[in-house]
Amino acid sequence: MFFSKGKMEVALEKHNFSPGEIIKGTVSFKLKKPTQAEQLVVTFAGVRHATKRVRNRSMSSSRRRGGMSSGPSYSTQTRQDFIHKFELALDEGKEYSEGEYPFEIKIPENIIPQDPTEDMEGALGTVVKTAKFLGGGSSRIEWYVEAKLDIPKSIDVNKKIDINIG
Repeated sequence: MFFSKGKMEVALEKHNFSPGEIIKGTVSFKLKKPTQAEQLVVTFAGVRHATKRVRNRSMSSSRRRGGMSSGPSYSTQTRQDFIHKFELALDEGKEYSEGEYPFEIKIPENIIPQDPTEDMEGALGTVVKTAKFLGGGSSRIEWYVEAKLDIPKSIDVNKKIDINIG
């Protein structure tokens, strides 16, 4: 970390949570020299990473040259969307050098998104689930807590901790 302005840590009481629980932790940091910052903020977020296999529309180069091809070519598309994002300002606009800030963030009861196809039954449910499986798509949710010292016109000091919600 050649350009590091200092060190930041996020200590959590635990890393596995259920909806409705409270995330309790402490942000601590020590900078190499006093630095003016706009704010110290803690973010609790969930990001859905969705991956989909897509058939390429153009013909392969061997088909264009009249040769044989082993079949269609595919590429992978990935998309990331926030499904939840909450920011808690712990302190604002001053010169920072070191500090320790406790925080608490309540996880909403309805935080885990429901897939409407999960509850489908019968022939329609089977068709929808089979289509999803054959489509080659998958998704996962990354949950995390991140602390950031927002330094204008410079590299921020931050620390991100992955957590589990389920």
